[in-house]
Amino acid sequence: MTHTADSPAPTRRIARERLARKREKVRAGAAAMRRETFHAGMWATRAPLWMWPALLVITGIGAALRFFRLDFPHRLIFDETYYVKDGYSVFNFGYERSWPENADDSFNAGDPSVIEPTPEYVVHPPLGKWLIGWGIDVFGADDSFGWRFTVAIIGTLTIFFLGVIAWKLFRSAFFACVAAGLLAIDGEHFVHSRTSLLDIVLMAFVLLAFFFILLDREQVTKRLASWTQRTAEIDSFAPALPQQNPDPLAEAAATPPPTTAEAAVSTSSSPSKVPRTFPTELSESISAAPVTEAAPPTAAARRRRRTRSRDVINFGPRLGARPWIFAAGISLGLATGVKWSGLYALAVFGILLVLWDVHSRSRAGVVHPWLGMLIRDSIPSFCKLVPIALVTYVACWTGWIRSDDAWDRQWAAENFGWWSALPKWLDWLPSLAHYHYTAYSFHVGLDSEHPYMSNPWGWIVQWRPTSFYYESYDKGDMGCTVAKCSSAITSVGNPVVWGLAALAVLVCLVVWIIRRDVRPAVILAGLAATWLPWFAYQERTIFTFYTIVMVPFVVLAVTYCLTLVWGRVPVNGRAPAHGRAPGGGQANVTGHAAEHRGDPPPAGRGPSASASAAADRTPSAPAASAADRTPSAPAAKQRFARISAALFARRLGVGLFLVAAILAFAYFWPIYTGEVIPFSAWNNRMWNITWR
Repeated sequence: MTHTADSPAPTRRIARERLARKREKVRAGAAAMRRETFHAGMWATRAPLWMWPALLVITGIGAALRFFRLDFPHRLIFDETYYVKDGYSVFNFGYERSWPENADDSFNAGDPSVIEPTPEYVVHPPLGKWLIGWGIDVFGADDSFGWRFTVAIIGTLTIFFLGVIAWKLFRSAFFACVAAGLLAIDGEHFVHSRTSLLDIVLMAFVLLAFFFILLDREQVTKRLASWTQRTAEIDSFAPALPQQNPDPLAEAAATPPPTTAEAAVSTSSSPSKVPRTFPTELSESISAAPVTEAAPPTAAARRRRRTRSRDVINFGPRLGARPWIFAAGISLGLATGVKWSGLYALAVFGILLVLWDVHSRSRAGVVHPWLGMLIRDSIPSFCKLVPIALVTYVACWTGWIRSDDAWDRQWAAENFGWWSALPKWLDWLPSLAHYHYTAYSFHVGLDSEHPYMSNPWGWIVQWRPTSFYYESYDKGDMGCTVAKCSSAITSVGNPVVWGLAALAVLVCLVVWIIRRDVRPAVILAGLAATWLPWFAYQERTIFTFYTIVMVPFVVLAVTYCLTLVWGRVPVNGRAPAHGRAPGGGQANVTGHAAEHRGDPPPAGRGPSASASAAADRTPSAPAASAADRTPSAPAAKQRFARISAALFARRLGVGLFLVAAILAFAYFWPIYTGEVIPFSAWNNRMWNITWR
């Protein structure tokens, strides 16, 4: 009804309803525009074939460096005194047994028989010790190479995994190799790969879970791209479909008189022909079928159809089985089975999955992405992640559960409580819960002084690295040729990489806010899971070597900044969103930022990338644009196009950075491997007074 001066003014409720309807209409229109421009983007491309052997070569070099003199020192160093002996105990008895005083001397001599039959109270879950014990069982307790074999294998594999993760994030084969190479020559990762501690095992499972989340995002994006294509096809063909029970008078009044050409076509066409707006294949299949009068749908059926269509547009499709979330849940459960700090990664990665689902649905043109996530994905994703992680974590305690005399194993039987009503086969559950309560109390209350304890604020700049091993020798001892020599193993990161770590984190934060690129946000999520929780325990005794878990994400942050510096080669006077890197990789990963935001593909899309996308496009991928159908012949010419002096300087800077990182690793090699060097040489490598 039209409002006039004589009619009463609308109430506030009516005004709010009108405003809400107007906002909903605007929101639906914007979502429709996003659906039309959504595409799988970078997730639809494949890596060039040369990337895989290149990553294998880098991983092989990293393995050779890590296994070189792995048995030195021939004794337990730093916290190996706990984890190596516990690994032997867990693998042989199923739980940790106690050791007598000065047991290290006997163990170093290859005699573990001094172990006692009484259980030992430990505060870390057993999975990491199981893995260490496997290496001891293979090579024998008298071989220091076997003590460290498992962690060396795990450290080597993470080099390859990080390269694949970098490819998934940046879609640049060149920078995938850069990321793998930087991890291979990082000092902290290198030292941990040669020392039998739990933290690098924790890092490996957290990194594996991160990799599975990226695989899930690739699968989700492709499914949403297929859904948007089907939705667009339905919308485009909807006007051509015959209406049910049309009004002949209204149709005749609304239809303009046919032109001569249209009349000729209609005269020569049979009545069974469908409108020309249908695809040719669909027209032929329909025209070949006999024409039958379909029963008009009832009003209830039409209402259900409209409601279903509106429901899908408002909340998006169901994404079906997502096995990579299941795999991520297993990995995070295994990470927690190594150290409880894996729980932080479980919480942060769960939040990341939620926010990324909302982001993807919004980009795909869902009108209400938050409600769509809650209705379609929240409960299935939660059940695939958290309960699976919990079950996996409990499975890590199988050896303790199956034993009879492990620490606290009989606590429930010795104490009366509500658990007395539990069946016999569940008597381990309250005992395990009590064990966890006492272990948590120990972790929270740990505040003993230690010369190498450090504050989390200094971790990003390696303010107080941890010394794992140090021996001083006089002239003539261990090949010392000067008055005083040193042999040290210091867990300090590569100074070139970590010198830019704080700046790289800041750049990722700024780029995420300004460009709305989710890739730096994902990297920051990994850092948040592995670094930020420790700020809540600043009074507790903690060490810089805990940063090994955040090392891969620091390397990814630095690599992302290098991609920004690398720049793009202009094509036809414009910088393409999809350039080519040396050897066929994507040169400018920043060009994918638009795809992460859901913007339409740039008009200046490079022909080489278009050919790659066309080759990888599945039947569910969006149809190629005119730019995508450009012949790929000029790609080889553009690959060797002349670049400007400024772009050359930027790429030269990236090259110099990589060379400097390699030289720094070579310079610090003696204090990574425990070589006997003059004390003055060791002192020259202590660049910060806090490193001593």
